Amino acid sequence: MGLPEPPAASPRRPRLTAGRGPSTIADPSLPEPSAAPGEPAASGPILVARVVPLVPVWRVDKPFSYSVPETLADLAPGNLVRVRFGGRSVRGIVISVAPECPRLPLEPVLGAVVGPPLAPPPLLQLIRWTTRRYAAPPGRTLRRVVPPRVRVEPLPPCAISGGPPGERLPTYKGGDGLIAAIERGLTGTWALRWRSGEDRAAAIGELVAAAGRAGGAALVCVPEVRYGSSVLEGLHGHFPELARVDSAMGAGDRSRSWLRLASGHALGGGGRAAVLAPTPSLRLIVLDEEHHRTYKEDRSPAYDSRRVAVERARLQEAVCVLASSCPSVEVGAQALWGRIGSAAPSREASRAARPIIELLGRPEGGALATDLHHRINDTLRRGARVALLTTSRGYARTIWCAMCRRSLRCPRCEAGVASQQGRAEVACPRCGWSASAPAACPSCGADDFRLLGAGSERLAEQVRLSFPRAAVARIDPDVIEEPRDALAADIYVTTWIGTKAAIRPPVELVGVLDADALIRRPHWRAAESAYQALSEMAEWAGPASEGGRLVIQCSEPGHHALQGVARADYGYFLERELPGRAELLYPPYRELIKATASGPARSELLDAVGETCRRAGALVLGPIPSAPNRGREAREALELLVKCADAGEVAAELRGILASVPSGSRLGVDVDPR
Repeated sequence: MGLPEPPAASPRRPRLTAGRGPSTIADPSLPEPSAAPGEPAASGPILVARVVPLVPVWRVDKPFSYSVPETLADLAPGNLVRVRFGGRSVRGIVISVAPECPRLPLEPVLGAVVGPPLAPPPLLQLIRWTTRRYAAPPGRTLRRVVPPRVRVEPLPPCAISGGPPGERLPTYKGGDGLIAAIERGLTGTWALRWRSGEDRAAAIGELVAAAGRAGGAALVCVPEVRYGSSVLEGLHGHFPELARVDSAMGAGDRSRSWLRLASGHALGGGGRAAVLAPTPSLRLIVLDEEHHRTYKEDRSPAYDSRRVAVERARLQEAVCVLASSCPSVEVGAQALWGRIGSAAPSREASRAARPIIELLGRPEGGALATDLHHRINDTLRRGARVALLTTSRGYARTIWCAMCRRSLRCPRCEAGVASQQGRAEVACPRCGWSASAPAACPSCGADDFRLLGAGSERLAEQVRLSFPRAAVARIDPDVIEEPRDALAADIYVTTWIGTKAAIRPPVELVGVLDADALIRRPHWRAAESAYQALSEMAEWAGPASEGGRLVIQCSEPGHHALQGVARADYGYFLERELPGRAELLYPPYRELIKATASGPARSELLDAVGETCRRAGALVLGPIPSAPNRGREAREALELLVKCADAGEVAAELRGILASVPSGSRLGVDVDPR
């Protein structure tokens, strides 16, 4: 289509530089074996286990050698064991077991904690890759494969059997090829774009059934399970033996499922952490709603589950399916360029599933345009329900003094504060500071305030006045945990938190009150996020054949994100988004690393990071003050943005700097930031 493609990164051998920090667990040059004082050295070969203690610090960035007692002769790589380390007993993961002739006596392995390996060799390779790419100590990464409890009794493993009939995916263009790739034992990555309104649990069940016919195992990941997951619940209906490892389950149940998968159970499901579940015979891994930002881990190692899934499928020779109704630009571009497989509904099927979509100008001095007001009236007369989406919570987004024309500012980070709790409180949307609403302007002493930009609280109040006979329910972060009966409401006023498929009620009309707040965000993903969010609202409204209607209030109706939604044409959006990404060297044309430093040595740390990245051929932007957050330390932080061809290679060069951060300062390296 005339769109530029990024050059394919040439494979490079990992470089390990002596004297610039600790080696990784992939480093073959290991230290001398740890000795047990007073014990004689062995006279011949003994069985030696290399163990990485689960100690999440940079000083422990390598495996250590331990002798294997005869009672543990069946010890294997990936086993969770207990060893002596630093004068205390700690848990560790076995990296290798082999006969050796150590020059010094060794401490013995104290015992095995659980029977089945939690990180069998293919998963150990994935841990090495994750540790290197996301610049983390190996002990911290290996802790992700250990369940919260280990003293539980799992159910016996079983194979995949049954499943829904294969009647959905064969209707997709490329769907038959995807099923065939799974059944024939091929490997590779596929982009699967859902038809709007598709029963995703049933469609994913067809993929899982294909993996079962191939005699392999499957993992299914969903982005967020805090409020439930219709996909996992639907899969459980098709496959009662689904082993769930998501955080919605109790720690004991999650641990039982984790250990059951390690024993060879063939089907597991969960959130982003399920991508590291110990499944030895993996044939299929599916990430539903792959575009969702919650697939990015927010703790070290801050891995992106999508990249980890692709690498795991490569290592275990499985099929990775990245599924979404509106794929991320990176995945869509790879499918467009033919670098990964693709399955998508026909143009006719996509258009048949879309609602009637109207783009209206934003009203002056009010929240609802006249046409939207009429649409709400008509919908209520038919006995149907309405959903109104606002992008901000609280009572009002901005508070202005009518006398001095100044807005109220946060005393901690200088951001404009918002009004909430019925004007009784003010709160900062950036750093979370809150206080009682002031009686007078701190600048001029006047008591005449103007509240601008209605939040969900004020909007619900206005809607109740405009439609007094309608029952109005409000769902936002301030009331999400309170008892509610949204299904009985006629009008559903919500922020983005209430649009999650697991909790949103069925409606016929969806009104997005301010699309400008989406497409004009100061972020390079603004258009992509807007397209994805509005596509989800179109799916919520339902097809036009069933009365579905989506009304979007905006000031720029010609924007390609809005037009892509209105046309139900993902390709239209992608073709117009990629040139801007190419010009500014953003993904998929470059990979990103964000480095953030705080403390007395923040400038020196970022200077060292920038110099290292430039030597690796990367483009370095900054440093600039970090985005305000909670606490003084965060407000004084600095950050760099690095654009490079291979973020893993650059991050590996930064390990020495991360391991030598002085006391009182902090340095964070975020690879693939969202």
